Amino acid sequence: MSLVSMVTHRAGSAYVFGLLLLLGVGLSAAPGHAQEAAPIPNIDNAELLFEEGVAAFERGEYATAHERFRLVSEYELNRKTTAALLMEGKALVQLRRYRDAIDRLEALLNQYAETTYRDEAERLLERARSRLQEETQAQDTLRVGVTLPMGAAEVPLSQALFNGVRLAVDEHNGLRRRYIRPPGLRTEADTFEVYDTARLAGDSLATTDGTTTVAAPSDTVRVDSLRIVAEQVNRPDWVAKMHFRRAGSRPEAARAAVDSLVRLDNVDVILGPLRSRAARPAGARAEAARVPLVAPMATDESVSEGKSHVFQANATIPDRGRAMARAAKNALLIDRVGIIYEEAGGLGARMAEGFRTEARRQDLTVPLSIPLQGARDWSRLATLLEDSTLVETDSLRTRRDSAAIDSLLAETEALYLPVSGRGTAGKIQSALTGLRQILPGRRVLGNAEWHDLPFREAASAVTATYTNGFYVQTDRPAVQRFVRRYRLLTGSSPDELSTNGRRLAYVGYDVARFLLTTLSPSEAGSIPRALRTAPTYEGLGMRIGFQGENGNQALFIHRYRDQQTELLR
Repeated sequence: MSLVSMVTHRAGSAYVFGLLLLLGVGLSAAPGHAQEAAPIPNIDNAELLFEEGVAAFERGEYATAHERFRLVSEYELNRKTTAALLMEGKALVQLRRYRDAIDRLEALLNQYAETTYRDEAERLLERARSRLQEETQAQDTLRVGVTLPMGAAEVPLSQALFNGVRLAVDEHNGLRRRYIRPPGLRTEADTFEVYDTARLAGDSLATTDGTTTVAAPSDTVRVDSLRIVAEQVNRPDWVAKMHFRRAGSRPEAARAAVDSLVRLDNVDVILGPLRSRAARPAGARAEAARVPLVAPMATDESVSEGKSHVFQANATIPDRGRAMARAAKNALLIDRVGIIYEEAGGLGARMAEGFRTEARRQDLTVPLSIPLQGARDWSRLATLLEDSTLVETDSLRTRRDSAAIDSLLAETEALYLPVSGRGTAGKIQSALTGLRQILPGRRVLGNAEWHDLPFREAASAVTATYTNGFYVQTDRPAVQRFVRRYRLLTGSSPDELSTNGRRLAYVGYDVARFLLTTLSPSEAGSIPRALRTAPTYEGLGMRIGFQGENGNQALFIHRYRDQQTELLR
């Protein structure tokens, strides 16, 4: 016979009292209002329900226990009323129904102020409120970790990206900055402070070593008789909270930064670090902790390869070739493409391999691939194509004479030329000059290095079409708003930064905005799936769409026509 059965069998109140002490309730046989003049009735049904509730609580059947204690409290005042309210609160805490538990315990303390269970009820009430606050914060706050390098040469780039992230977070959290002219200020130039919105958003911007913090700037700058204030203009359903850690200059420091964000800040998602060298160890730590990490700039496929929680917002090098193959087949309606690439260039060879891989999937024929042995071969392209050369076809390398090469070239509708390394503009110009001699008018496909070339007439002659991972249309209202908001935050516009800094300002905003529009605290546990299945995000300077992959598959497609560049898609 169990302890509860013994209590029920003997029907002795002393046994119930002893059991409740064992359960940590601290009840007494008489309710706390026993000092009242009128005697408190003993209701048999209430007594039985109470004992059944205690038995269910002991077995861990908290829903049943709660129901029994609730029924007891619905009777008119009896000797088990206050004990049932307290035990109902205990059962609700076990069920993690903290708000309901708070209601019942407050009812006990308000209606029966002199109860002898007051101390126990107050302790339980404090615990329920604490648990409710923790749960509410977990549901209503998306904790975004940011880790960036802070070496002397890296600070401007990290700051530019962080400023973009800051603006995206502020926008989501309903914060707005505006100029004001405080009363009494002189008309000549005065100083103002850019208010730190971290205080408004409740951010933790502490660093691992306490020496450097990337934050909304609080430096004093001069603006004609104006101040900038940050104000809350709306309240979102949930807020984003940023936690920053410096990544350091060594790869192992990036791993340590991620470890700190995971263990100390319990972040839901991490943005950073910048480069592949640091993103690899950082991603490995995030993968082990099963915390999603989105690297904003890393291009080496090894960062996310074989991982479920690590993503690359910047298209990997092979994925750039894959994107061009998809565009050639599906957008340009081309069926046969030859490839010419610099074998020793590394990146060009990897793009070429990505193109070949995707061509097989898309049923796009690649009649031949021609690997160049070095940068100088671009200027010798016409000679190399006319003479016997090393040609790749069907993944095999064979010596072919010029007639065979001419036949293979005749089968191609376009040539893919992924150019990389130093002097890309010169390589492209040399290639176009050679192709004009032997294949006039043949369409050419390229990569991001083909963007904004100075020799647009030659590029237009071959309708050069290329993929591009970053493109800002400055006349877009959204871009112009971003520039104004960036200036309000930092005192300068993105256009005043270096080329890389300008890009990173937009990248920081776009990647953070993508995360904040795709994710929510309620689905923090399913972030990887949410990222892989999210529709393509059209940002200010980036497109982000993983399309079931862990590397960004969404790129811009441009072409040259009539000596102008135009966006195809």
